[in-house]
Amino acid sequence: MSSHTWIPTPTRQARGQSAAVRYGAPAFVFLAALVLYWRTLLPGQAFDDWGEMQVVPHIFGIPHPTGYPTYILLAWLFELLPLGSVAFRANLFAAVCVAVALAAITRSQLRLNVRPVIAIGASLATGAIGTIWLAAVVAEVNALHLAFIALILDRSLAWAETRRFRDLGIGAVLIGLSMGNHVLTAFVVPFVALFVLWAGRDELSMHPRWILAGAAWVIAGVSVYAYLPIAASLKPALPYNSPTTPEAFIFLVTGRQFAGQYGGLFTPEGPAKWLASLPDLLGLALTRATAILPPLTAIGAVVLLLRRPAFGLAVLATLLLGTYIWANYLRLEHYLLVAWLLAGLLAGVGLDGLANAVGIMGRGRARAERMGSLAGAAAAVAMAGVLMVANFGASDQSQDHSAQVYVDKVFAVLPQDAVILSFWGPTSPLWYAQQVDHRRPDVTVVDDTNIAYEGWGTREARVAAFGCTRPMYAILALQQAVTSMRGAGNRLTQVDTVVVGALGWSGRYTLPLWKIEPLACTTG
Repeated sequence: MSSHTWIPTPTRQARGQSAAVRYGAPAFVFLAALVLYWRTLLPGQAFDDWGEMQVVPHIFGIPHPTGYPTYILLAWLFELLPLGSVAFRANLFAAVCVAVALAAITRSQLRLNVRPVIAIGASLATGAIGTIWLAAVVAEVNALHLAFIALILDRSLAWAETRRFRDLGIGAVLIGLSMGNHVLTAFVVPFVALFVLWAGRDELSMHPRWILAGAAWVIAGVSVYAYLPIAASLKPALPYNSPTTPEAFIFLVTGRQFAGQYGGLFTPEGPAKWLASLPDLLGLALTRATAILPPLTAIGAVVLLLRRPAFGLAVLATLLLGTYIWANYLRLEHYLLVAWLLAGLLAGVGLDGLANAVGIMGRGRARAERMGSLAGAAAAVAMAGVLMVANFGASDQSQDHSAQVYVDKVFAVLPQDAVILSFWGPTSPLWYAQQVDHRRPDVTVVDDTNIAYEGWGTREARVAAFGCTRPMYAILALQQAVTSMRGAGNRLTQVDTVVVGALGWSGRYTLPLWKIEPLACTTG
């Protein structure tokens, strides 16, 4: 067939799928998911990276590597909404992002000829997977990453259907912005790009400039990284590594600080570590999801490879690579988010394929097809319900006020003009209290990152620099740090205990709050 007379592959839309279904099903999933996440949303401040991502957008600061400029700018814009506290808005932004991702994979399933009710049920079940649910209830760059990947996949399918430059251009901008949010986009884009090139090979051969234009739109999206040196030059309160020089900029955006943690991705030992991780991955699937999801995902992979081989290969490669990254990067659970999203999409395709099989095997074509559709829809809805019930307790953060309690307790102990040394997890809610709520401006909060990037070298050197001028306190993660501080000529007296980190993956642990007194000052 000549490319001039190209005709789209038949879809349910071409067979009479109404606009109400095409747009109504994703809208329903978005609203249903948002209601669920709003009900279970963390109400306020958080520890660790989550706390950082609540405060940094509000003050146009610089977060930890890789800088996440797209997130910072979009979260700042979202936080203009007059809804509750800044922390609540930041948490709500994550909920909206995940709801968008679920709506997008619903639309993608419809493009893949999945029955609407099955697509809705499978998408809501995906949103109820424990890992995804937890990413939706607290400020989280990975929630935005999930939304971008889902939208990019849907645009690639739209391009395959219509071959319109509009879809190609939108997808290119999304890729650029996604790269500005999370570098893990780089592990998805090659597969999407190959699918796009293959699906539109005839059109692109006729319009080779479209490829250059698409690349230009990607670069335009990536240019969001200019935010980092511009913001750093304005000297915000939280300028991680202050990327005002080319060297500091590259250090931040490449995540070189963590190279020792992800180096296994690119070594011969990587595949072996991935294979060794599979039993734990299956166990995690059973804990966070349900026993029915893995087999449905496998069935869906087979069905999709038969229906749409090129897209099926792109999805399967992305899913497997996501599990490989998880296995070789500290097994951080949030690096499975995209894999879970694709598993949910494949589960919907698998259920639709099983419904087709029932229709083929049954007696009486029309009646058998109806029975297959009803069975598939019932299974999808039941899976969503089971997952919501099973994961509700672990995912519900609506009563977690631990970060606020922690801040109140620490500030109650600290006298006027105190200095407190802390580390990443318990530092971020103190930053929020000072920079957003404007509490205790007299207190100097010194994080391990401040010590590193201000050139102090060690905590002991930073303490010595304060001399005997100010009361000093510390929250230290390890006994080794306590011993080292004492060995440097300081008296440490425990004045209280604090509970740190109660959200999701961060865990909960109790640490002493120490008063530090240089012996040179006490013996004067």
